[in-house]
Amino acid sequence: MGRGRPPLHLTPREPRKKRVIVLEDLNFLWDESELLEMAQIWKMGFSIHYIAEYYDRDPDEVLLALIHLGRNEMISSRKGGLFGEKS
Repeated sequence: MGRGRPPLHLTPREPRKKRVIVLEDLNFLWDESELLEMAQIWKMGFSIHYIAEYYDRDPDEVLLALIHLGRNEMISSRKGGLFGEKS
């Protein structure tokens, strides 16, 4: 296990009993044009809440889209972080 941490399970894991699909209620689909536009809105300093209202989407869906954009080097960190400088 990395970083010198002790293992969480000192005994073998038991088989999973009840599996849960996380974030099942969120919509992960975006049009490419929306993502390109979102990157521009992000760079203009608007908050995640503004972006969510603009697209009529859950803020968590916007957060996941922003993570995607960041991982693809289409946006970077900015002053104000998720809250931006504009609302």
